[in-house]
Amino acid sequence: MASSTFHGIQRVAESTEEVTKLRPVRLIREDGIIRPYDQEDAKGYDLFQRSEIKQLEGEIFREHCLYPGHRKTNIIVTNRRVMCVKEVEFVGHFNKEWECLFEYFSRPPYVEGGDLVIYCKEQNKLKFQKRDGLEPMRVLHLKYPATAKKLCEAIEQAQSAQRQHRMVKQKSQRFLKLGDKC
Repeated sequence: MASSTFHGIQRVAESTEEVTKLRPVRLIREDGIIRPYDQEDAKGYDLFQRSEIKQLEGEIFREHCLYPGHRKTNIIVTNRRVMCVKEVEFVGHFNKEWECLFEYFSRPPYVEGGDLVIYCKEQNKLKFQKRDGLEPMRVLHLKYPATAKKLCEAIEQAQSAQRQHRMVKQKSQRFLKLGDKC
């Protein structure tokens, strides 16, 4: 009986076609609370996973949006950085056009109309002073002010969570050092 059941299962498994996903997987945020399915969040999370861009330690997807005027290009916000990712059509791979790590931000980002302004220090190894004296910044021209505001809020929340995590880590290390003295 066991072998006939096994053969039946084997025949069914061989006769079925490959299963494809109907929708991207649900995004579960850092707090672990399972929220109602959101197609846009799921698409962004799927893009972040498929992009195969080297993730930083402990990096978690936060938000994304299409970058208007740039074909097949998205802005992705994680808990550690903002990056611009472009899909190469004929290959299906992704290129990271640029990135700004939060630790290199010289000022908080802000929204001006449909533009998101990010002040990010140069990340190259050789430090050159700018002749014009202006801080290096990146202006993202987005289609809608609401999109710019959503990305700005995601960046601010991610930076706040990162600061809290750093403070908790510092406190726990301090208590570990106190415990060693006893």
